[in-house]
Parts: sequence; structure tokens; C-alpha cells
Amino acid sequence: MRVFFAALLIILIPVCAFGQNARKYYKAGAELVDNKKYEDAVVQFTSAIGLEPSNPDFYTARAQVYVKLLKYTDARSDYEKALIFDPKNVDATISLGAVCNKMKSYEDALKLLNHASTMEKRNTRVYPEKVITLIGLERYDQALKVSDTALMVKDTPMDYYYRGVIYRKLNNDIMAKKELEKSISKDKDLAAPRLALADLLVSTDKKAAMVQCNEVLKKDDRNTEAYLMRSKVY
Repeated sequence: MRVFFAALLIILIPVCAFGQNARKYYKAGAELVDNKKYEDAVVQFTSAIGLEPSNPDFYTARAQVYVKLLKYTDARSDYEKALIFDPKNVDATISLGAVCNKMKSYEDALKLLNHASTMEKRNTRVYPEKVITLIGLERYDQALKVSDTALMVKDTPMDYYYRGVIYRKLNNDIMAKKELEKSISKDKDLAAPRLALADLLVSTDKKAAMVQCNEVLKKDDRNTEAYLMRSKVY
């Protein structure tokens, strides 16, 4: 019996040591992310994965960094690996759907987000992301219905922004203006609804369109889209 426990300890001690080292790399990566040193964070998370290749948290952490680095193919691969080890992870499923949206793989995104909503119907992330998917697929009537659900689950400024985008696609500029103004009233610092409203107003009220562009540039004088929109107003 003593021989058995001694052998067991010989096996377990290296495994525990690997686990501790992996967590150290993971913690170091998280600190680097906080300091916006994303490339260095990738190195740390990769080291953690090398020691614990079946830990889904490590893949998720590295995927999040890849998204910040705009490396969507790498991010997608890591989220897919995380879901192999943790298939019921709703957040990872939604995040993978969001990456698919960024890659314009809208059909893949829709399958993932539908699956996520069956696992957790009142998740606050899934419906806004699904709205983006349906806009990408040009299914505007469906997108509007899903945005209704998004508002019921959690009312956010971006929900109203996307409703404004949808109404413009449906050639309803009156409702588009109303929704974009509502988005701005809820968060005056958001650039997207202001620029969308400027684009809507440029043919009917250039002065008001210019105001929206200038408000964006007051907050962020490096916003390229704001300069492009203002040039359109000029």
C-alpha cells in the first residue's frame, strides 16, 4: 500500500506543478492585458496552454486578446477549441458568434447564436449580437423583431442604434431618426449613432448633420469616420 501511494505521489506532484505554472502564465497574461500589452499577453497565454492544453479558460483568454489585435481567424480557432473542452459555455459560444460576425461569416454566427439562446434565453449579449448577424444577412424584419427582444432583456444605447440602422435599411427615415436620437440621449459619448444620424440628415439638414460630426470630434479628434462624414457634409 505504501508503495502504491508513493507511486501516486510521484505522478501527481509534476501534474500539480504544471497546473501551478500554467496558472502563473495565465495570471501574467491577464495583467498584461490590463496594461494593453496584447502581444506579450498572447505569449503568456500560449505558455499556459502548452502546460494545460485542455483548459478552456486559457483558449478563451487568448481568443479575447486576438480579437483586440484584430486577428479574427486566430480568435475563432481558439474559441472553437475552448468549446471542445467546454461545449456548454454560453459566453464562449456568443463570443465565437461575434467573431464570425466580424469575419462576415453570418450563417455560422446565426447557428451559434441560436444555440446560445437555447442554452440561456435571457442572456444580455446574445440578442444584440444576433441583430448584427441578421443585418449582415439583410433580414431586416427579423432583425427588428430580435431587437425588440434585446430591449426587453436589457435596454442599451446600442440597441437603439441598431434599430436606427434597421429602419434606414427599411426606408423608414422617420423611425430611424427617432431611434438614433434615443441612442444618443442615453449615451452622448457614443460615436456610432451620431455619425449614423449625420448621414441621415446630410441631405435634409446639413447644419444638424455638421453638429453631430463635430460632437464626435470633440470627444475623439482621431475618429476617421467622423472626418469622412464631415467631408460629406461639406
